Amino acid sequence: MKPARMGRYANLGRQKSPHRRPKWTPPGKLGEFVTWWRGLPAKKKALFIVLPILAFLIIVPVVTYIMLANDIKDPERLMNRNNTGIVLQDTNGKAFYSVGRAEHRSDVALANISDSMKKALIASEDKDFYKHGGFNPLSILRALVTRTGGGSTLTQQLVKNTLLSDEHSYFRKYQELFMAIAVEQNYSKDQILAMYLNSVYFGENAFGVEEAAKAYFNTTPDKLDVAQSAMLVGLLPAPTAYSPISGNKNYAKERQNTVLSRMVKNGFITEDQKNAAATQELAYGAGAKKNEASIAPHFAEMVISQLSKKYGYEKVMRSGYQVKTTLDASAQQTLTGNIATQMKYINRMGGSNASGIIVDPTNGEVRALAGSADYNNEKWGKVNMVTTARQTGSSFKPIYYANALADGTITPATVFDDKVKDFGGGYVPRDADRRETSRGKASVRQALNWSLNIPSVEVMQKYGISKSISAAKKLGITTLSDNTSGYGLSLALGSAEIPLVEMANAYAAFANNGQQYDVTMVSEINNKFGKQIFAREHKGRQAISQQGAYLISNVLSDAATRARIFGSSITVPGNRTVAVKTGTTNDNRDAWAIGYNPQYVVGVWVGNNDNTVMRSGGSDMAGPIFKGTMSALLKGKADVKFNVPGGIVQRAVCRENGGLAAKAGGNTYNEYFMSGALPTESCNAEPTTISVCNLATGKVESIKEDEFSESKYSKDTANCKAAVEQVCDLSTGKVVSIDANEYNSTKYSRDTANCASSQRVTVCDTQTGKIVAIPKSQATASRYSRDTANCVAKDDDSDNDNTGGGTNNNGGSTTPSNPGGNTTPTNP
Repeated sequence: MKPARMGRYANLGRQKSPHRRPKWTPPGKLGEFVTWWRGLPAKKKALFIVLPILAFLIIVPVVTYIMLANDIKDPERLMNRNNTGIVLQDTNGKAFYSVGRAEHRSDVALANISDSMKKALIASEDKDFYKHGGFNPLSILRALVTRTGGGSTLTQQLVKNTLLSDEHSYFRKYQELFMAIAVEQNYSKDQILAMYLNSVYFGENAFGVEEAAKAYFNTTPDKLDVAQSAMLVGLLPAPTAYSPISGNKNYAKERQNTVLSRMVKNGFITEDQKNAAATQELAYGAGAKKNEASIAPHFAEMVISQLSKKYGYEKVMRSGYQVKTTLDASAQQTLTGNIATQMKYINRMGGSNASGIIVDPTNGEVRALAGSADYNNEKWGKVNMVTTARQTGSSFKPIYYANALADGTITPATVFDDKVKDFGGGYVPRDADRRETSRGKASVRQALNWSLNIPSVEVMQKYGISKSISAAKKLGITTLSDNTSGYGLSLALGSAEIPLVEMANAYAAFANNGQQYDVTMVSEINNKFGKQIFAREHKGRQAISQQGAYLISNVLSDAATRARIFGSSITVPGNRTVAVKTGTTNDNRDAWAIGYNPQYVVGVWVGNNDNTVMRSGGSDMAGPIFKGTMSALLKGKADVKFNVPGGIVQRAVCRENGGLAAKAGGNTYNEYFMSGALPTESCNAEPTTISVCNLATGKVESIKEDEFSESKYSKDTANCKAAVEQVCDLSTGKVVSIDANEYNSTKYSRDTANCASSQRVTVCDTQTGKIVAIPKSQATASRYSRDTANCVAKDDDSDNDNTGGGTNNNGGSTTPSNPGGNTTPTNP
């Protein structure tokens, strides 16, 4: 069927409207500019675009030349090879390490440099050196497109190495090009080649061909042969990495072959000469001079490594950096001295090495660092054990305990069973002392201070392995894998490997209210011209809550609880507020001790680099180094307490279950909690029994606390004795002091005011035949006789009259007149 014929007006709907839609224009000033720009002719628009670009292209080289004109005209400033090297200073500005220092280097004339060296350089780095005017357009275009470098002539490299930064950018490349032209206008080709060879960096702290020839081959520039020259030139792209002495020998050989091939290609040597040079056995020199007399060699190495990564080693050396570090020389000597003191015992117990670090928790600055016990030990001395990951043992426990406390998953009073059990998959941990049965239960405070393994595994199981790893990462630990399936509950006992520096900085967050800083060793850098290159800025982060940091610090600084297991072995003397935790791995392969207060963190590792077993662990091996170091650091300083943040409260809890008690009692103790994470259990407080001194008896006895009365008892049981009172001694008529419990009314009188008249004497009462004590004034009566030895009652028909009340006896005694003991009255 044929399609219907379209009408004559069928396409009218497709015709374009004669009215164009107006272009959108932004409002305000921008809209006015857009409208103005649209109204400009095309030629004016082109001028507005092209003229600024041309001005930039003209002004930049002119300004750069003006800024660097003096450097270009002065060969020494152009080569920038003097006053090189690095000087490291401690916090007081005193130099403790220097490397590559050279105040002045002499020139080696081009005629005194072997032809093979010059040919190798030109063939490899700039084959058209004697043809171009300072730059190679094709090479520059390639470098601009790829941004990989490699397009610079020798002249450009001279400018780049000495006058400009090593930044890879179009702007820097443009500056380099015009400065190279300026150099070519001021110097001959031979002069440029000589300056390059006398200033280029060959590695091993060698600037220029003279130092390189000596450092690598112990020879002079004029004696360098083809093989040696090709080797040196091959190092230039990356001298540190390619060095056959301290770098990669395989890379060095590959680079030598590359240079030899280029020499053949450019007609400088034959294929036979290349093969002979490639197979030639090279004898290397000593390389860079080592500076091993420093008080902190590992610290110095770490600083130089950091500078090299940030700025490039050649730039650091050529710029003559004066680096003010965070090292405290006194603290460094304290740390290394305590390590040296402990080494004899460590050796006897099967250990061979120890390392330590001191960090200021308020800013992350490293005050001291000893990477090994003996830097000069040929086997392991150069290995920095502060940065080497090792299993941490129980020193890892505070990492997840702290965060479980901060999250309210546990409290310091939470009680766990300390009983041997299978946690799944046949994992049956034991406490180090194997005394689980005798304990039965332990609170979090006890479990951490006594380093109990079973309750610790319970804590991680309750908190979660994944959350424990995340908590560790927040505290700056980088060596734990994100793949939690690779870890089991043994992680709770420190099975993961972590460097000491990261462990110490994690503890630093606990010491500083949860605020943590990156570990730093450099505070300021100035170049050889006095220009400041870097200044330290302290930027912290909250790695754990203030409440979590306080609770873990309060628990770890509980020396009284810790003493039940560890005694005073790791307790800093002088009643200091210092938190500490030790760690020991399986078979005593690693021994740790990390402790802190708000001013310092001291971390110590002891062990063998080859991981062989020792005969003792953390508190015994690493503990004395920690204790001695921290004691010395705090000597003469006031004790600083951990800051108690808001949201922390203290409550009475029962020892049995950690539940809240309505009041204190004999079965309770006071514990710290976050106000929003109090124990959910409760308990009844038992009356508290206290020891007191009974003032009446002078004896120590136990009473209920609510029975205490200051009139009856004293709490000073150390000086317990009966109360003393003043009485009149009736036998002498004198006031004397006696214990209150010795008072006898027949011997003493409390009437001390009339003591002289209250004196009594012992006499015989002749009426009763009994010996009695009567006032001395009555003793003269006839009724009484002083003859107490023969005291009997008088007969009724006696002629004696005792009613007179006394005797007349100047001597104070009676004279017996008969055997019956009767007295002779003087007043009948």
